Amino acid sequence: MSNEFPPMIGKYKVLGIIAKGGMGLVYKAIHPSLKRYVVIKKMTARGHAGDAGRFKKEAQLLLDLQSPYIVHLFDYFTEGGFRYMVEELVDGTALDALIKKQTSLPCPIAMLVMQDACYALKYAHSKGIVHRDIKPGNILLSKRGEIKLADFGIASDHATNGAGAAAGSGGTGDGTFDGSSEHTQTGVALGTPAYMPPEQFEDSARVDHRADIYALGIMLYEMVTGTKPYPGTLSIETLNTIKKGRYISPRKIDKNVPKDVCRLIHKMIRPKAKSRYQSIDAVLRQVKKYLRHYDTHELRVQLAKSVITTKQHTFAPDSLAQKDRGRRIVRRVILSVTAAAVVFAGLWYSGLIHKTVLSKWYTEVSLEIEMPRALSGNLDLPARAFFFINDGDKIPEVSGTDRTFSEQGKAFWEKINFWNSRLISSRPVSHNKIYSMRPVFLKKGSYRVKVVVGPYVWWKSFSAGDEEVLITCDFLKNTKRNLKIKTFATDSVTGADITDITQFKILYKNKWLPLSELEDENFESGTVWKIRTEAENYTGEEFSLLIDWYQDELIISSELSPNEND
Repeated sequence: MSNEFPPMIGKYKVLGIIAKGGMGLVYKAIHPSLKRYVVIKKMTARGHAGDAGRFKKEAQLLLDLQSPYIVHLFDYFTEGGFRYMVEELVDGTALDALIKKQTSLPCPIAMLVMQDACYALKYAHSKGIVHRDIKPGNILLSKRGEIKLADFGIASDHATNGAGAAAGSGGTGDGTFDGSSEHTQTGVALGTPAYMPPEQFEDSARVDHRADIYALGIMLYEMVTGTKPYPGTLSIETLNTIKKGRYISPRKIDKNVPKDVCRLIHKMIRPKAKSRYQSIDAVLRQVKKYLRHYDTHELRVQLAKSVITTKQHTFAPDSLAQKDRGRRIVRRVILSVTAAAVVFAGLWYSGLIHKTVLSKWYTEVSLEIEMPRALSGNLDLPARAFFFINDGDKIPEVSGTDRTFSEQGKAFWEKINFWNSRLISSRPVSHNKIYSMRPVFLKKGSYRVKVVVGPYVWWKSFSAGDEEVLITCDFLKNTKRNLKIKTFATDSVTGADITDITQFKILYKNKWLPLSELEDENFESGTVWKIRTEAENYTGEEFSLLIDWYQDELIISSELSPNEND
């Protein structure tokens, strides 16, 4: 195939070819209005009647998946007899390439990847969508440490009960099994054998979300060991081995793999679906339990560095081991302390000793953070605070002062009931929530505090003196984005593009106005927008959508039905 490429595809300026496969081509291009790089997938295969429908099915699924942990779909259209999907370009690498370069990943980095992959699957499963092809090649890592799930080419949803929802996206990875739910059929991808649970071999059309949990467990095994637990070949011997659940323990390959990670893998990849974790939430709880002992921001920095470098990256030991060593020390202390020491530790942890005996030398410091409900709830983004000594030089962290903003510890602190005004709690303020942390006690002097909420970082310098200090953090209080709205319309019978003859109206200030008369500056995220599509001789449609604060582009693709009397 020639390396030549068209200068334009639709409204997009093409810069080159990224990949070629049996099902299509992948181009790198520029979005004309957003001025950002995008990926254009072109479907070129013409040999199967269902390919076009399956390609469209993938686009429809992606259009409903508006999550920061899933690759974003910008556009879907037909031109010159070919179908195209326009997706965001994740500037970095795929997880399989990183594993090949690094041989294996440190467990904290692997669990960070697991966390974001769990968030992606949690969102997809909530929409009734099963990915069915979870593997390192479909996990994309950006140079900024972002982790995104891609390629829903063989995903299924409840609308089709799995059957018929297998959409071939042109995947070209080695080891992809082609077949249907009843027999092998060239060109229809149903999964990658090395990551497929036994039930997916037997009937791919009827697997549920537990198949994704299994594949995610295989991926975790591969990340921490550099190898797969089972062969990637499609054979009776391989299937029998998988059904028996026999594999080499990760600790026999690398003794540094923690036992709790091995237990997590073991339960995720059990041959019988009913014996695995029954929801991705259960997996996510275990992952977050492991990661709470690490600075996830520093882990993400290390991941970004490993993506950027072309050679094998040496991960910084401090960012991977420091808190883990602390956890082992705490575990040994808990096993050896007496009842009296436990009481003393409780009083110290609560701050009562600092507020009484040590009040002459320590100052109580509290911090409140106000942010949208969607930021803390829908995205499950962790919010943490870290305190540092402002010495004008190395700015060392104050040991033992990192804090988590959450509601989970509320009941515990209410029982202690030392300070009613400083309990870990939250209260609604309009569309926002205010979270407060357990106070820290600092010696008098100059300090800095770092607040990390997912990808957002906020620094503030302050002084601790004779009076209590309350720091208010509201940099995310009014988080919103300008919203761009794009509209398309097609004839439901012929598939013809009827956008030019369709009028799109939006409910703006209690009036239905033509969308074309309003500028993008009039629209913001974080609210509900209602849009109507109307065309002569067609039955119109109405859309009512809640646009979350982090979403900045709305695409309306309306399929209008011709009036029966026309």
